[in-house]
Amino acid sequence: MKTVIGMAKINWRHSKTAYWVTGTVFALAGPVEYIVSIAVRNPYNEVVAMGNYLYLFPLCMAIFVPAQNFQRLMNLGGTRLDFFKSSLLTYAPAAAVGSLASVILNLTIDKWMVSSGAIAGVLDLLTVFGFMERGPAAAFFQMTVFLLLTACTVHMLTLIQGRWYGWVTDALIIAVISVFTPIASLRAVLVWFFTMIIFHDAAAVQILSCLLCGAAVYGLSLIPVRSRHV
Repeated sequence: MKTVIGMAKINWRHSKTAYWVTGTVFALAGPVEYIVSIAVRNPYNEVVAMGNYLYLFPLCMAIFVPAQNFQRLMNLGGTRLDFFKSSLLTYAPAAAVGSLASVILNLTIDKWMVSSGAIAGVLDLLTVFGFMERGPAAAFFQMTVFLLLTACTVHMLTLIQGRWYGWVTDALIIAVISVFTPIASLRAVLVWFFTMIIFHDAAAVQILSCLLCGAAVYGLSLIPVRSRHV
């Protein structure tokens, strides 16, 4: 377990690209959008919540950890199973940090900007998904598990790129979107799935659905980890 935690710490220290991408987008896109909206003084102007840009952090980690850190960790004496476990210990805190910061910004800066009349409204996934309707604590956990599920999926897709089953998976994803969307009965399946992981009325059901789906996807990622070349 010490090795797994140590590898997770290495992932956090050696993920500068994730920090730079998230930090740059958050520092530039967010404030600029607010400033422009205030300057325009349009009574109907809405901005994308600054906290939404922080969701890039766990997603970037899920890309760069398997793409950049795998070989480094193997060369340091880590095992493939340790990498598998440590990656999850990397993404879970990243998802929690992004979610917590987003909730705090929603309750502070965003509310203040709207109440002051500087902007008409804020487009925030926490609100769009309905998470904030159940309170900030529930919203934090709901967004955290959703981001973790997304990070696990991105982690899996990053690992399988360049392999034949990676191309098959990409083709299947495109096929599902192309075929399921226009056919009503199949579209209902997609609607049911996204309702379970995002829009379900019961927070506990949504959280459990994300955890189960994330566990299934992440468990499958052990297959490409075991076959990956150092």
